[in-house]
Amino acid sequence: MPKTMSKTLAAEIADRTMAVVNPQNRAIALDAALRRHGFPLSAGEPPRELTDRAELLAWLRTTYAPPN
Repeated sequence: MPKTMSKTLAAEIADRTMAVVNPQNRAIALDAALRRHGFPLSAGEPPRELTDRAELLAWLRTTYAPPN
């Protein structure tokens, strides 16, 4: 059974990723946060531009959260 992400954790990861000032480093921060919590980045391709928190949060929930 694959690991699932809570809505709270998805929001925390999105917030921490968006807190990185340089957009080019956000992908590195996202990868580090996902690995720290045991989620593989290879589960899906993140949004191309990591500039919108809502888009990143939606991607995290779609990719890693269980369907309700």
